[in-house]
Amino acid sequence: MPPSLETAERSTSDDKNVVSHSVEAPVGELTLQRALALALVGSPELSAFSFDIRAAEARTMQADFIPNPVLGVDAQDFGGRDTRRGFDSAQTTLSFNQLIELGSKREKRVRAARLDESLAAWDYETKRLDTLLETTRAFIGLLAAQRKLELAESILTLDRQVHTTVVERVRAGRVSPLEERRAQVALANATVSVDRARREVTAARDRLAMQWGGKVASFDRAIGNLAEVSAPRPLAELLSLAAQNPDLARWATEVDSREAKVNVERSKDIPDPTLSAGVRRYGEDRSNAFIAGISIPIPVFGLNRGNVLDAQERLAKGRAEQRAAEARITTAVKMGFEKLSSAFEEVNSLNRDILPAATTAFDGAGEGYRQGKFALIDVLDSQRSLTEAQGRLVDATAEYQIARAEMERLTGQSMTSPQPTQARAGEK
Repeated sequence: MPPSLETAERSTSDDKNVVSHSVEAPVGELTLQRALALALVGSPELSAFSFDIRAAEARTMQADFIPNPVLGVDAQDFGGRDTRRGFDSAQTTLSFNQLIELGSKREKRVRAARLDESLAAWDYETKRLDTLLETTRAFIGLLAAQRKLELAESILTLDRQVHTTVVERVRAGRVSPLEERRAQVALANATVSVDRARREVTAARDRLAMQWGGKVASFDRAIGNLAEVSAPRPLAELLSLAAQNPDLARWATEVDSREAKVNVERSKDIPDPTLSAGVRRYGEDRSNAFIAGISIPIPVFGLNRGNVLDAQERLAKGRAEQRAAEARITTAVKMGFEKLSSAFEEVNSLNRDILPAATTAFDGAGEGYRQGKFALIDVLDSQRSLTEAQGRLVDATAEYQIARAEMERLTGQSMTSPQPTQARAGEK
């Protein structure tokens, strides 16, 4: 069965501090759980999908109605000549006619409508999970941007220290003034990097706020552990879990819905009789009499064969699309597993080998420069290598977290393993 839907309320507020469905915009620090809750309640796109379910419920209600009776009034033998003048000798008939649906038409029509209602619920669930995924991506992007800003600010602090040291050495006549200009260039580049990182954080905050309909971000920063990574589950296990993917699970309901529509069209081949009953008044003697009748359409020219074939072809197409969806989900799980595994290995490699070596080289170059053993260019080169390693670690951990969120979207299960590997992105 498809998931249940909580009815959403439409917001009428245009205040910039209030988002869709009267949810107050967050302030201060923001966690992932809070961001996801805001997106589920305030997402404009998700809210639009709730109307599809209401519309499907209305169609189910309409399908359950039986045909309305028909009231007929008939007058005969009036307005003629001689004894037929006026209405004195007219026959007036009052009748009720009721169409009787045979072939379980109503039951089949209601079943098809209820399956369409279930499809609308599946589509809502799919959009709900997509909203959670997009919000998670935006949140991870903000965490990464914040971490890069921290790194840029720490590099700026180091460059200021290096610049001060170089100036002192130049004034002491121990190094060439050219090194002071190099240090100034490095300091200027670090300042530009900090400004760019701050703009990226602002943009990332606004992108996250857009997930719940906010125009601008009102919170200060996102809080979360970007660098917690765990080995992914085995591929075979992930493939078995993919059967729970709503994109795939909905196709069972889709096929049932199309099969129900075939049955609806087939039921129309059975003619529906119309029963009639009423009373007739004879004007000549002012007497009354009852009448009754039945009429049955003869399916000679109005056969429903074309509509039946159309529904059958749509059913066949649905089964083919179901197989295509299974192949598509399987491929997505395999590709997602490779992406997740690659990011996990890269994070481990950066933490285990590259970052420690780059940190040691930078510390050694700085100490050697202060002792006059190395030139400034050696310090700047080692600092650039360390900066690249730190930045790449932030990117790799963000890629891992996004890949894990995408895999959870595909399988509906958590991707964490019992033994997580902790790693602070970019820390010495």
